[in-house]
Amino acid sequence: MTEEEPQQQSIQARIAALNLGQVGRAPITATTSPRPAPKPSLDFRRASTNIPTRTTNSIYSNGVGNEPSGPNRPAVLPPPIITRTGQVTGPSTAPVAPPRLPPRKNSSQQPERSPALPPRRPSEQLSRRDSDESMSSVVSTISTTSAFSNGPARTPTSRAPSMDAGRRLQAPVYDPATLPPLPPKRPKAGKEKESARLPLRGAKSTPTITTIEVHQPPATPPLPQRPNGRDQSREPARRLPPTTVPPPPARQIPRPTATRVNGLDNHQDQNATPPPIPLSSRPDLSRLLATKPKPSSTPSPSGLPTTPSTNSCLKCRDFSAPDTHAATFPRHTVPSIDWLASQLTTPFPSPTDKARAIFTWLHHNVDYDTEAFFNDRVQPSSPISTLNTGLAVCEGYAALFTALATHAGLASVVVGGHGKGFGFAALPRGAHIPPESSNHAWNAVQIDNGEWKLLDACWGAGNVQGKGLPYQRAFKPNHFTMDNEEFGLSHFPSNRAHFYLPHGGTVSWEEYILGDQGGPGVRVFTNMAPQEGLSTTKFLPKYLKVPVSAAKHAGPTVRFQFERVCSHWDPLVHGPGKPYQFILAVHGRDGRADDYVPFETNGLFWWADVPPEKLGAPGQTITCFVVDTVAGNSGRGLSREEYLAAKGRKGMSFQGVAAWELI
Repeated sequence: MTEEEPQQQSIQARIAALNLGQVGRAPITATTSPRPAPKPSLDFRRASTNIPTRTTNSIYSNGVGNEPSGPNRPAVLPPPIITRTGQVTGPSTAPVAPPRLPPRKNSSQQPERSPALPPRRPSEQLSRRDSDESMSSVVSTISTTSAFSNGPARTPTSRAPSMDAGRRLQAPVYDPATLPPLPPKRPKAGKEKESARLPLRGAKSTPTITTIEVHQPPATPPLPQRPNGRDQSREPARRLPPTTVPPPPARQIPRPTATRVNGLDNHQDQNATPPPIPLSSRPDLSRLLATKPKPSSTPSPSGLPTTPSTNSCLKCRDFSAPDTHAATFPRHTVPSIDWLASQLTTPFPSPTDKARAIFTWLHHNVDYDTEAFFNDRVQPSSPISTLNTGLAVCEGYAALFTALATHAGLASVVVGGHGKGFGFAALPRGAHIPPESSNHAWNAVQIDNGEWKLLDACWGAGNVQGKGLPYQRAFKPNHFTMDNEEFGLSHFPSNRAHFYLPHGGTVSWEEYILGDQGGPGVRVFTNMAPQEGLSTTKFLPKYLKVPVSAAKHAGPTVRFQFERVCSHWDPLVHGPGKPYQFILAVHGRDGRADDYVPFETNGLFWWADVPPEKLGAPGQTITCFVVDTVAGNSGRGLSREEYLAAKGRKGMSFQGVAAWELI
């Protein structure tokens, strides 16, 4: 016989069962039962391995609500027993009669309030089931099967009905006096407040739908009948043949005739030959080039012969624009390095002109720190410190140049090594070669056509005259314009990759420090020679020592000669003005008759031939001068004939260019 699941009773069914149980029963006075003796403790028993396969009172087999477990009966079950909070039911072996109902009171009498319930225990928290028809205690869901006795064990505080010895316990008679009082009614003021509230609005789930009457649109008139009466719906769909694009026909260009009517072409004959192209209106390239300025095709302003110039020659390039622009930014008005770099180089698109503007600005605004140099108090510097103080040694010049060039977008590096500068003396023959050393710094910058150019901004800014003497500003552009081969004669880089020679070659330390083994070279005063466009490496005699003995010379005379730095260098365009008259100061026979011999020139070379016996005595110096002034006037543009006419008659002043020593 299969067991049926216990049926869940509703609240109405349970109330009806309580009312049914009151019929024919006397009221029972509620008495407080004495607290029973504590339950004796059970002896510890090992857990049995005979675990029952089915537990009737487990939490998984309990019925819904407080319906007892057991066989399903066809009759209506009585209501469950109500146990007050705190009431303990002791164990009993025999069925206990239900308590007597309290006497029924008249309806006119006010029912007494039931005593207040004791506080709930924390362990007896109620948990609400999914069903809202019953509430059960958490304790009531504990299994009644003991883990030690493997038998049923009762929970003292359980509210679920139980079966004792096969007899069902009945619930007490319903007593309205035991029910809790109802909450007080809300006063009328609350109703007035509720009535004063705003009316409720309809929710979105029940919106107010406005009925809109929809009118049917008027019927459209029927389409007219097609002209042909064929039923095209029955005709099969036509398939078009594959399209083949024919080649385009040859374009026929109409050929106008040579006939012109009122100045317009008359296209009457399409097959006539076109007229010949008028050659008279064709532009002549030679005539266009003839209108362009060509420095080599016209005589120079000074009247000296010139040869065609090339952009690769820096010695004859006109740097007047960057040089003039660089002089307009005094150091004390410069706010920062990047600002100065932008102001100096922005007007010039050529990298060569940008580098020249920076080179010239250093000459105008930075002085050599001679006090620190001669007193051995040179401190490391930075571009910022050089810009702020305006004093530096070679390292400061080179660092500031590279900083400005980098901010201007130029590729530039600082090159360190040895320089034959102030205090250098050429080694005599047979002298011991000193070890390689570093005492100078200069720059390499990438100019037009990606060429790496060596330059020395320190030596190009001025002259160091000696200890205790002030620094002399003197612009020497040859330290910017000289080629890298000539530059390498006085500069030896520590990094062999910084020679930048045309064919990628290098020079050994021995070759550099010894120089020309013929002896020290002629002493060239670098202030005047570069200013006048003279090559410092083309002076003759080549060596400093010149013998006075005629037997030491191949000819009857000794030639003193020098030349222009470039064949197309013009003093009016590239220099300060008209050329000077050059003279050679000699001392005559035995050094007792001083004389000033004028040089002859063709505009490219200057030369003077002097017999050896008229040079002077050993130990004396032969000097090349320029006639700076004549009778208080500038000597520029003075010719050889004009000099001879004024010689000994007018006062003159001179400036040195080069010197030789007689032996």
